[in-house]
Formats: sequence, C-alpha cells, structure tokens
Amino acid sequence: MKKLLLSLLIGLTFLGCSTDDDSSENILVLYNQTNCNDPWQSIENDGELVDKIITYFESVNISVSNVKIDDKGTPQLCNACNCFTGNRIILKVNKIDLDAIKEYNFQEFK
Repeated sequence: MKKLLLSLLIGLTFLGCSTDDDSSENILVLYNQTNCNDPWQSIENDGELVDKIITYFESVNISVSNVKIDDKGTPQLCNACNCFTGNRIILKVNKIDLDAIKEYNFQEFK
C-alpha cells in the first residue's frame, strides 16, 4: 500500500512539473501603428484602442491577449495614412495564429 501511495505521489509530482504549459504556446508580436491604415481604426485613447484591437481580431478568429501600446517606435514625419505614428502595438498570440496575424503586418517580437 505504501509503495502504491508513493508511486502515485511521484506520478502526480511529475505531472505538475510538466514543461508543456500554455505560456510556451504564446508568442509576442509587434505592429507599428500607422496614421490611418490600421484595420481596427485609429483611436487616440489607448484603452479604447486596446478594446478595438481585441474585438477586431476576435471577429477574424485570432485570439490575442496582453495587448500593450507604447511610444518606442520611430515616427515618420508625414500625414499619409501609411506613415508610422511612433506607437507600437505589442500583444501575445497563440503559436497557431502566428501566420494569420503576420498577414496584418505584425512581426515576432523578442
């Protein structure tokens, strides 16, 4: 009986220490925001922009999480729609959605 309990305890310990966790399935990606070429529409308020991005990608069946916006990009001094604002959108995407989100000009971020 003691051997059975010990074996069960060891087995549960190994299952709990598995390296195959959800965090390894997510990849950080980065997008340089444009003046007005973003498919989710540009918004000045970062909180509203995060909501728009999440909603947009839900509508195209791409699950995103941990959406962050910073101003560490390189702005382009022009007003054309495709010019970069200097804001970057950084988020996590599941590994299986990586190719799909790259079609929206996201790139892996390390």
